[in-house]
Amino acid sequence: MALFRRSRPDDPDLAALVGRRRVLASGSSAEGPVLGLADALVHPGAGGWHEVAWHEIEHGGWDHASRTLRWTRTDGGTGSVVLTDTGHLPDLFNERVTASVACVRTVDLDGTEQAVITARRDLGNPDGELIWRVAPGKGVQSRQVDTDPRVALELARLRAEYA
Repeated sequence: MALFRRSRPDDPDLAALVGRRRVLASGSSAEGPVLGLADALVHPGAGGWHEVAWHEIEHGGWDHASRTLRWTRTDGGTGSVVLTDTGHLPDLFNERVTASVACVRTVDLDGTEQAVITARRDLGNPDGELIWRVAPGKGVQSRQVDTDPRVALELARLRAEYA
């Protein structure tokens, strides 16, 4: 699939979506090409082409046995694509998601409960501000995190530190 590095995709909808952005890795699925851009993953799916920015992927990875690249987005949605040709996509996936993480801090709540504060950078907008997110740890309710003053203080401290 090195062809995508030298020319534009044959599919006009895919070419329009990719535009002038750089393709760092490519592979394929039964439905069509899968592209790892500098700022996003582009893959075919129901209804056409889909794009997910690297900073919107909370976690995920490559399952070699099923040849599936899976991810969970920061909004809780999930995605996956079965690759018939992997290219360097599994490695790029890991590298790009990791590159989008600027900061991860765990805040202890009452007892053994925790919240996690993350700051992500949009790799397509290097001059953009960090995107902050506070997520409840395992077994913790969102309202606990929202009302805990330790979380608010640590978030404010981190925002000032990374400003």
